[in-house]
Amino acid sequence: MRWFLLLWLLYGSAALAARVDTKRKKTTIKTTTTTTTTPRPDRLSKVSGSTNKLPTPGGYKPDGDTVTREGCLPPEVVVNGTNVPGSGGEDFASVQEVQFLGVIGPLEQKRVCKIKCLNGVWVGPLCTIDQDSKKFQPMLRQCFLSPPAPDVVMSFEGKELNLENEVALPHGSVIELRCAEVGLFKFVGQPTIRCGNGQWNAPPPLCQPTSIQKNFSLDAAPTITYNVVSGDAGITSSGQVVILPNSIIHFDCLWQRQDGNPTWTWTATHRQYPSAWAISAEERGWKYRLSIYYAKDTDDGIFTCTTPKGHSNEVHVRVRNIQCPAIDSLDRNRVMAVEGNKMHSQARFACMEGFNLIGPEEITCTASGSWSETPPYCEVIQCPHLNTEDTHLRVESHNRSYGSRVMFSCPTGYRLVGSPVIICLKNQTWSDTPPYCEAIECEPPLAPNNGRVLDTGRYLTGDFLQFTCNAGFVLVGESITVCNDQGEWTFPPPIC
Repeated sequence: MRWFLLLWLLYGSAALAARVDTKRKKTTIKTTTTTTTTPRPDRLSKVSGSTNKLPTPGGYKPDGDTVTREGCLPPEVVVNGTNVPGSGGEDFASVQEVQFLGVIGPLEQKRVCKIKCLNGVWVGPLCTIDQDSKKFQPMLRQCFLSPPAPDVVMSFEGKELNLENEVALPHGSVIELRCAEVGLFKFVGQPTIRCGNGQWNAPPPLCQPTSIQKNFSLDAAPTITYNVVSGDAGITSSGQVVILPNSIIHFDCLWQRQDGNPTWTWTATHRQYPSAWAISAEERGWKYRLSIYYAKDTDDGIFTCTTPKGHSNEVHVRVRNIQCPAIDSLDRNRVMAVEGNKMHSQARFACMEGFNLIGPEEITCTASGSWSETPPYCEVIQCPHLNTEDTHLRVESHNRSYGSRVMFSCPTGYRLVGSPVIICLKNQTWSDTPPYCEAIECEPPLAPNNGRVLDTGRYLTGDFLQFTCNAGFVLVGESITVCNDQGEWTFPPPIC
């Protein structure tokens, strides 16, 4: 379980970018930025007691009245993976509660969480039940989920999980499981498993190969396929076949006719279902078919095909008019084309000029009644910050959004080297590198014949020099000349 982002201390006026690790028996706050607190936790050490120590009935209530508490030691702080050493004896005596934004599970769901100081021990974490809730509940021990077998598909909160490594899920998480191809495998196990205080309530299921994968072995369970003649059907996250009302669908039990007739049975009691070998010449030798005509909700149930050897496979049928929730249109910079919100309807997204699409370009309404992915959002295109280390360079705008123009200039005595204007492009890069300011300098003067130059050796804008003649010679022209902002002397050298 991961906890991080903004953390603030009530009664302590503090802020940390934080993560609280509830696996350990000490309260640890991990940060990815430099932390500052008021009062500053000078001594960062292991908190006495366990973070798994939760309130009991009749005792502390998360949203109840204030309870007299002893001061708690500061939670251990880890910045970018490194422990921050303590340097003093100050504790959190005045801090009663620490709130932070928790990011939970593989979908990184954001929840407001908190720990409370109770008689010198940090208690928690307690987190809101859902994103908009104000009610807190204890976070019991998390469960660990390993990548599934190749033929098993896992889903969480309606989203398919593609795991490469073990992940942690919070207490109460429900995982839905099915075979990669429903009917092509025999599903053995529970279609849903729940995390309860560190343990899953059931082992992971198995997907066993069936007859078509076993070369029609007599010892294999039969393969079941389905064909939608009219209407629509889809597969839920837990492996159910959802059929649109009034659809016509054929379920085929794949078995060699020469090995005997399989048997179809069902749990629905509303009516009988015709079953026989398929009629077409290319199918009648290996497809034993059951048909559902003009499906109704009373056709819900389990349909099982059993071979003469007693091996069976089954499909779970639900007849529903599946609809996904409407997609909000609050993002004014997002353009979407939605076919509808029925099963298999698609929604496509794009952004207005100057914005990037963050998320999928297309999502589909699944048979589970949820969209295949979270709808995307549009983020303004921004170019990186300009590195203008030149102290003389003047920047007239600091806007980094797409299409913005940044103009540069230099103070008197300096010339601009490079482009005076650069533009933020659509690919999030600037049209040119920033210019720089170069000091304007005049050419070193030549002393007149029979004369000399009195100067300081500097020839920048505003610097001046003086000419004089040797004894016996008269100066004809200007005796003083100044370097102007064009890099030129105001007067030519005089004659002696």
